[in-house]
Amino acid sequence: MLPLARRGGWEATLYRQLPVLAWPEAVGEKLASLAKPLYVEGRTLHLQVANHVVATELRLVEQKLLERLSQALPSSRIRRLRFHVRPEPPTPPPPSPPTPEEEDWQAAEQAVPNDLPETLWARLVRLAAWARARERAILAAGGRRCPRCGIAHLGEGELCSLCALVEGEPEG
Repeated sequence: MLPLARRGGWEATLYRQLPVLAWPEAVGEKLASLAKPLYVEGRTLHLQVANHVVATELRLVEQKLLERLSQALPSSRIRRLRFHVRPEPPTPPPPSPPTPEEEDWQAAEQAVPNDLPETLWARLVRLAAWARARERAILAAGGRRCPRCGIAHLGEGELCSLCALVEGEPEG
């Protein structure tokens, strides 16, 4: 790519945009997921955030972020971050679950302890059967299981939205 940039006279432009490429590694995966780098203009790195709350929170730690960026990319001349609020498109709602099948009911009956009061047992069995049907529908619609908690989800990435917010190593 660099020879092509040299031939086209874009080498200086490419080097000015290196902070865009260095951003995820410099600030870490969690912060990089909150602010996506767009471009460099002068000594300002422009970042996309989902809402004003995220922008405000990141402004509070702007100096730390700039320090991390300059450690990861010593040649960086970035002195300011500018946040652009551009909401991400919402995750589509999960499809309506089909009516639980016989195997869902059987699995739910086996999963719920028998020593519970009958009305509680019946309600828990019903919830478990419908949850199994819902998970089957999500997986059929292209969803995946979260490697941390096992729930079926349609969101971006491997982790469900809740586990993506929680720190720590995956269990298991």
